[in-house]
Amino acid sequence: MQKVTDGRLARGEARRELLLDAAVSIVGEQGLGALTHRAVAAAAAVSLASVTYHYPSADDLRQAAFEHAGSRIGLEFLELVTRAAEEPEALPDICGDFTARLVTQRRIDTIAVFEMILAAGHDPELGPVKRLLELRLARLLTPYVGSDEAAFTVTAALQGLVLTALSPDRAREPGRLRVAVSDLIRRYRATPGGPVPPHVAPPPAGEAPWNPSSPP
Repeated sequence: MQKVTDGRLARGEARRELLLDAAVSIVGEQGLGALTHRAVAAAAAVSLASVTYHYPSADDLRQAAFEHAGSRIGLEFLELVTRAAEEPEALPDICGDFTARLVTQRRIDTIAVFEMILAAGHDPELGPVKRLLELRLARLLTPYVGSDEAAFTVTAALQGLVLTALSPDRAREPGRLRVAVSDLIRRYRATPGGPVPPHVAPPPAGEAPWNPSSPP
């Protein structure tokens, strides 16, 4: 009986993973307004009843998709920060490399997260999930920057830099994002004597230093 139960649980988890992968792709490619039970069923090639069984309401589906996309990004960042615990000087470049991947290899997940961050401004069901994701990111940065306040400031700045880099005119410039994020993290480094003077790595060949507010 235990084996049967375990098998059902595994199948249920695999089905939820399939549905949420489809939901995140829909949001990332078409926007949050396109996320419906029917759209997920079609994208995942399953019945509508299967989607509504796991996520009965539209709020359930949106919240689960938000958590899914945010967790995939957050878990990767957690692993990277954990590795850097014994080598804190590497953290700025680790963050720079990570955010560059967010706008390239992880672009769909990242767009989906930002779509839902914006939606959380008027959707009370998404608000707690948004705050939890921001809190998790800030807590990872707190040991390096020295305080919760600084960590939340850096978190907000990171979100702004990534959001700017997701715009179509910046899509081919992940190297500039990498440099900007690395510089940002170094500026907030907590030290007994105050912030470490920023060290700006040279931009990739052919790219000028990035100012997100400058025209393309």
